[in-house]
Amino acid sequence: MQENSHTSSKPSSSVWQNIRSFYRSIIKHDGQGILVPLFGIILIGFFNGYSATYTTTLQGGDNWKPFWFLLGKQLVFLGAGILVAWRFYLFDYRKWADSKVQLKMFLFLLFLLLIVFLPFLGHGANGARRWIGLPYGMTLQPSEFAKLAAIIWAAYSIDRHVKKHGRMYLYEYYDWGGNTRLHGLWSWWNRVIGKLNALWKALRGTPGIFHPNLLVPAVFTVPFVYAFITMFQPDMGTAVLIFSFPVIMTFCVGYYKGHRKYLGIAFGVVLAIAYPLIAFVSYRLDRVRAYYDPWSDTTANGYQVTQSILSVSIGGFWGEGFTKGISKYNYLPEAHTDFAFSIFSQEFGLLGVCLVIFLFLWFTKYGLSIARQSRDLLGQVLAVGLTFFITIQAFFNIAMVVGMLPVTGVPLPFISYGGSSLVTNFAVIGILLNIARRNEYARKQIGTTRHLPSIGEETRHRFQPKA
Repeated sequence: MQENSHTSSKPSSSVWQNIRSFYRSIIKHDGQGILVPLFGIILIGFFNGYSATYTTTLQGGDNWKPFWFLLGKQLVFLGAGILVAWRFYLFDYRKWADSKVQLKMFLFLLFLLLIVFLPFLGHGANGARRWIGLPYGMTLQPSEFAKLAAIIWAAYSIDRHVKKHGRMYLYEYYDWGGNTRLHGLWSWWNRVIGKLNALWKALRGTPGIFHPNLLVPAVFTVPFVYAFITMFQPDMGTAVLIFSFPVIMTFCVGYYKGHRKYLGIAFGVVLAIAYPLIAFVSYRLDRVRAYYDPWSDTTANGYQVTQSILSVSIGGFWGEGFTKGISKYNYLPEAHTDFAFSIFSQEFGLLGVCLVIFLFLWFTKYGLSIARQSRDLLGQVLAVGLTFFITIQAFFNIAMVVGMLPVTGVPLPFISYGGSSLVTNFAVIGILLNIARRNEYARKQIGTTRHLPSIGEETRHRFQPKA
């Protein structure tokens, strides 16, 4: 019996080894490996977009676009995204360390973010003004680009900060009080710091630790500007992501041990700022209440959440079949955008859900491997941020769809309908592939073999008399 079990395990192990060897013969480095799950996610997104939007041809009203137009626009952005990915793939990621490149990108993004507020260029929908109107009914959402720009800026700032200080500090020293143009602002800030130190001494009995020249690292300044403008569009979910990505990247680098005790204070300040932004804005407070108990108001505030949960649950284990889901028939709002995963779950069931999650985890594995093999800090931090750009948004969207997080405007990468999001995701892939390309090039350079001259050959060469 033992011999039979032992011999029967050999074929299965040999088959698995053959599969692994075949896979490794095709996928020779991380840049190729990351394309495999990416292709699967894009394919799922295309077919799911087809299923979620073809019902629009059966609907009436001015708010519905024909199916061919919606799918055609997505194909246009898919082609544009591939071109953008190729352009970023050819662009050496080390050029992001140039301060002039960062300044140009900041001014360009600032220009796009402010254009949306202009009446003749900005485009509004559902009480928000987040888009720039383009010909042929297309729109552009600059806040999607701001998420990527915040990550690139954060990688540049962290690389510069660590090279300057040797480690990551929670604050930096800036001697900006001597600037004549900023002296008035510095004087006001000095009075604020004096009051904070007095409050610290009254509470703790020790001298205050604050100084007017001690400010937060530059890694947070530009993302804060992007997030601040995005809040007024209004789009709090995107604003949170814009600021969260740099924070996560700094935690991956690791703070100086002596400053970790102040992280709680920083977190408390963030909560103090976030509370009035939620508590005193009615629609945000309604979303939080719907998240806490969506079933108490299934006809208004909790309608979208409950319909999404029902769509996922109806799918069961096997799903109802491709194009056979019923929730997209005007039951679930935004079925092809923010809640595209609900339609996919209903039609492909738990098996399809596990497949999508597996593909995103597969993508994360190769993305972090690219970061680990990078030869410089800029490439490491940038690859980590770009990998989490895809993964965290996927987590947010899936968690929102099943009611684990409040409803936000965070799309599911490569699956949710949306041109700006799709192009930005392809730009992320292009930069990741460029980092992987540089890693592979450096590895080949290190492993290159050449003839090394012997001592005798070297001596004859150096002391050979001149003709």
